[in-house]
Amino acid sequence: MRRNKAIRGDACSRTASALAGGRHRPHPLARSGAAVLALVWALSAAGAKVPPFSDSSALGQVSGDERRVWSQGNEIAQAIDRGGMIYEDPATTAYVQGVMDRLFPEFKGRTKVAILKSAQLNAFALPNGRIYINQGLLARFRNEAQLATLLGHEGTHFTNRHGYQNEMSAKDASGFALFGAMLLPGAIGLLPQLLAISSVYGFSREMETEADVQGYARLKKAGYDVHESPRVFEHLMADVKAEDIKEPFFFATHPKLADRVQNMKKLSAGSPTGGDGTSNLDYANKMAQLRLDSLEHMLSMGRAKSALIMLSDPERLPEFQPQVQYYVGEAYRLRGQEGDVKLAEEAYLKAIEAVPEFPPSYRALGVLRLKANHYTDAQKYLDRYLELAPDAPDRGYVESYLNIARKKAGGQP
Repeated sequence: MRRNKAIRGDACSRTASALAGGRHRPHPLARSGAAVLALVWALSAAGAKVPPFSDSSALGQVSGDERRVWSQGNEIAQAIDRGGMIYEDPATTAYVQGVMDRLFPEFKGRTKVAILKSAQLNAFALPNGRIYINQGLLARFRNEAQLATLLGHEGTHFTNRHGYQNEMSAKDASGFALFGAMLLPGAIGLLPQLLAISSVYGFSREMETEADVQGYARLKKAGYDVHESPRVFEHLMADVKAEDIKEPFFFATHPKLADRVQNMKKLSAGSPTGGDGTSNLDYANKMAQLRLDSLEHMLSMGRAKSALIMLSDPERLPEFQPQVQYYVGEAYRLRGQEGDVKLAEEAYLKAIEAVPEFPPSYRALGVLRLKANHYTDAQKYLDRYLELAPDAPDRGYVESYLNIARKKAGGQP
């Protein structure tokens, strides 16, 4: 298994990471600031309407003001790159980019998709054509049509120049700079730019609805199964419910999720059933490593309930690699409800049976057996872990557990 490197960078990079979904809860100041900024933008949005780009040739004809906004987007993209936030998997990135190019063929080469190392269900667009999708969202989708729904939406934010319109509205709104300084202390620099020009906090209700409708049209024109589109927002609703999130971070200013599900159902109601992108297993094969990496990241954040949305669904388990049972065990162990220890042990045993050479299952089961005072079993599983992973970074800790198990086992009848 690959391990995600620690996210590094300056304060601006960390700010961008938080807004991209790298943390479970936004800082209260960020929430308050976003709410006020959203209000400011809403009051002044009417005066910033510009026509959409027709194709990539129109990108060379933008004004100086818009190029300045693009430059801000470039700064944000560079900060994200420097901060080590990009999920580096060329094959997966190329696959996602291919879906984007299918939806927006007239902008091929001008829209660039990157995957962020975050378990949050989040995505956003910058006005320069950079689209960011968190690995947690890609892991949650079940097929390509759902991915295409999201890309159609975010791509429309770019083609319809929503970032530029939003920034112009913010610039013209009285008190924007004052609100930014008062409510977002320490975030001067990248944060106001990111809030103003990207979809990280969502645009106005009108712009979001426009992105839904026109993104849906792209989905339909490309031949995807449009009946998969409501499920994108259903995934988000399930996550909000599991984590008891009062206000979805990414959708802080978007139309309510329940309303968006209904809107997508209305749009697709008259369309014939069928279409491309509905194979769960094809999508699972392309996302196999990303899904495991995302689960690892999610569980490291203690988000067991969100992980179990996928892992407790028997229909979804065949979409994962066999060692997924280890992560099922970890999710139950971390959740810690009554009966979860037993469920965790059962999952670890299934993982050992499915993938006998996967070391983490033995370590996890050995520690559980040690805590349950089954010292002989603990010794057996911990020994096997070190046999399979002799250079394990936690070898010292495991050896200390083994010493306890050996001493206790020697004293048992």
